[in-house]
Amino acid sequence: MNLQKEEKKFWQKHFRIEKLDDIPKEWNNIGGYGYGDEQTDEYFYFISLRVQIVHEIYLKESYVSDEGVKYMMNFKELKKLYLRKHKEISKVSITYFNQMKSLESLNITKTQITLTDLCENLNNQSLKEVFLDSEENEENIEEKGFILKERMPNCNVYLDCSNSTDAFGNSEKPIF
Repeated sequence: MNLQKEEKKFWQKHFRIEKLDDIPKEWNNIGGYGYGDEQTDEYFYFISLRVQIVHEIYLKESYVSDEGVKYMMNFKELKKLYLRKHKEISKVSITYFNQMKSLESLNITKTQITLTDLCENLNNQSLKEVFLDSEENEENIEEKGFILKERMPNCNVYLDCSNSTDAFGNSEKPIF
């Protein structure tokens, strides 16, 4: 089986791969920072056609939208998904996060997704930590924290931070 023209151009451009047999079926991670032309929805479409396992994805300020997250859903064993500063990622992606059965850590800070969106839609029992921004008042945060903790008791939700530790190695406190 050979690669189709567009797919062949993709693999040559991004990875210098000429033949289908040379594409690894398992990748440890995919990462990128900034608005280069590297990580787009199309990028994840082509990778999802051939790569079965990706363990971690770290993206900051790429061109990935909800459509790209839909393609990421196809990666088996995806444990960490870091999608910081993606203005085109909305609550539509929560449905895809729910279907990622190996997902343990999700960072969706500086996206369109709110704590309210998570309360209404997030239900992934494999998640251990979620990071997001909040513009809620303190009363609403507590109420929504209870809702999430009841639904996903093994998951810590962190607001307004990107890691479970600060720059000095001190633990950040989850909302619940």
